[in-house]
Amino acid sequence: MSSSSKSRGRGRARPIQSKETDTPGGLQDYPDSEIASFISQGSEISDVPQQTSEAIPPDEQSRAEKPRRGNPPKVMPGAPRGSGVKGITSEFATMRVGSSSGRSSSRSIPYSSMSEPQPQTTEKQGTAGDPVNIIANYIKILTKPQWELFQYHIEFIPNVENKRFRREIISQHRTKFKDVAFDGTTIYTFDDFGDFPEFVCSHPATSEEIRVVLRKVARNSPDSPIFFHLANLIVRKLLELSGMKLIGRNYYQFDRKIDLDRYKLTLFPGFMTNVNIYEGSLMVNVDLSHKVLNKTTVYQRLQDIFSQYQDVKHAQDTATKELVGQVNRIVLTTYNSKTYKIDEIAWDRSPLQTFPMRDGSQCSFIQYYEDKYQLKINDPGQPLLVSKPSKKDRRAGVNAPFLLIPELCCVTGISDVMRSDFHFMKEIAGHTHVDANTRYNRLRQFVTDIHQNYECQDELAKWNLKLDTDLVKFEARILDAEHILYFDRSVRYNYNEADWSRDGRNMRHISAKSLNHWIVVFPGRDEQISLGLIDALMQVCNPFGMHVEYPYIQQLVNDRPESYLQALKDSIPRNTDLVLCVLSNNRKDRYDALKKFLCLDNPVPSQMVLTKTLSRRNQLMSVATKIGIQINAKLGGEVWGVQIPTKTLMVIGMDSYHDSKRRGASVGAFVASTNPTLTKFYSRVIYQRTAQELMDGLAGCMKGNK
Repeated sequence: MSSSSKSRGRGRARPIQSKETDTPGGLQDYPDSEIASFISQGSEISDVPQQTSEAIPPDEQSRAEKPRRGNPPKVMPGAPRGSGVKGITSEFATMRVGSSSGRSSSRSIPYSSMSEPQPQTTEKQGTAGDPVNIIANYIKILTKPQWELFQYHIEFIPNVENKRFRREIISQHRTKFKDVAFDGTTIYTFDDFGDFPEFVCSHPATSEEIRVVLRKVARNSPDSPIFFHLANLIVRKLLELSGMKLIGRNYYQFDRKIDLDRYKLTLFPGFMTNVNIYEGSLMVNVDLSHKVLNKTTVYQRLQDIFSQYQDVKHAQDTATKELVGQVNRIVLTTYNSKTYKIDEIAWDRSPLQTFPMRDGSQCSFIQYYEDKYQLKINDPGQPLLVSKPSKKDRRAGVNAPFLLIPELCCVTGISDVMRSDFHFMKEIAGHTHVDANTRYNRLRQFVTDIHQNYECQDELAKWNLKLDTDLVKFEARILDAEHILYFDRSVRYNYNEADWSRDGRNMRHISAKSLNHWIVVFPGRDEQISLGLIDALMQVCNPFGMHVEYPYIQQLVNDRPESYLQALKDSIPRNTDLVLCVLSNNRKDRYDALKKFLCLDNPVPSQMVLTKTLSRRNQLMSVATKIGIQINAKLGGEVWGVQIPTKTLMVIGMDSYHDSKRRGASVGAFVASTNPTLTKFYSRVIYQRTAQELMDGLAGCMKGNK
């Protein structure tokens, strides 16, 4: 239900984690016969995720026709012209960034067929600006090993899924497998065992006979691409030897934890690392990382929720809403420091439930944890937490979900309530948002700890590697601040702040669009805040060059998603320029439903605004200014621009999304600038049938629509 009214104004009123594979698993979707029994121990080495960078959104760029600076652009010899794009697209279509299994195909390529990295020939240094000496968070690997490394794929018959058991099986032949690196499926060793060696071992838990079959995959030198994977394994081994513990993907210093007793939180400092070639040298990229652990267990949180409600069903719904599916709802198991994402709460299950052991016997959760970890579960009636297996787990053959005990799980991360607490965020930022000197000192201490640890030095010596004693230092240049170009004036911002928002409040945009027919939708209790936003927008948009009529208002009786959708279905005419929705909170289901309707079902530009953003009256004009800029950009306007040296440049961005629920279904996204000042863009979406990163439809994207 909604009520509409026509208000004052002119005219008509119209934006992991890898989980260990030995935790007991099972859920109602899986029969008891298929319930898996898995529990995980030990620190397993995993690859560090690659860092990505965000592209500057198009709404922060604009058009400015200015004289070219410098010499005319040079066309590279052999550059494609005209129909030459066909040659590019045909090669793009054949490029893949991995097979459907997600594993690198280079593991099976002999070193003799691998191309060595080519020396860098292009000089990337410029001359403009003032020189300055800086330090980067990189550590050079000084020595280049001269060894030859044999790479073997390992197979266990019958299959052993748990990595810890695999390591224990391998360790039974210590005399054979000495000085090796093992990531669970691949062994790197200095010794040549032959092409297909076999060994007989016994399972550490069941004493079952296990055949270990090795298959020689490649002979690698330090110049091989495989070396980067090995180097990452070695560096992560150094972190483990230096006393850090693995939580999720990164290692943390438990001996240097910071207790925030006031908030019942513990902050663990740690590091994230990655080894690769940077600027022609092999280096370790290292940066700070922090893990926040709540001292309150999930069980205690459930008790708090149930004490607030007499209706059990209401309490269950509240607990599910708070603990299930949210990005920050990652739990850490206290007995092995592993992290899991909560996907469901099994209210109909309890620790009294039994599951099959590897020897065929039945064991309850209570008995299992008491025998395995000497942990006593106090409440046998508590529900179980469900964590679905990740892609990595499914590749390893683990299809049953993991079942966790609330008593033995602590919530990681920061809740939305904590994020809204200014004093808490200020206190935690004092530990996590460190200045440059503090960051350097902590990274420098990281290097010192490795050099002073004899086990770490022995590990490096085993692989004929040596780390530098300090971070990389080099000379950089401070460039002049760019001129920010508006319609008839330009702004040179404060270099130290890199912020020109104050100057831009009264600047006319390069190209301004009008809001003649737009709709504002809000709950009745937020009427005053919403009307204040409308008045503020009409004031701040006028200096931008935007003509804004008073909107058509839709007032709702509540803030449920269906109320918004019904109001929009009843009130959006064909000529609507924009729909602005005022939301009481950031509920994901409501936001997703509104964006789906306004982007797919009834395409129209939209702007979502939270009431908490508008609640501070003294900041309303500043907030309205930023919203007005966003609206102009969404309508196709151009806000500001910078001088582009060349007039023949096109910037193209591409990405792809692979749907994990529908195998083989992928979506490719393409965006490209369409004018010399890089302030207008063309975008297109392509649906793909295969898991390609560079889509077959690139030629169609480049040609666009006539």
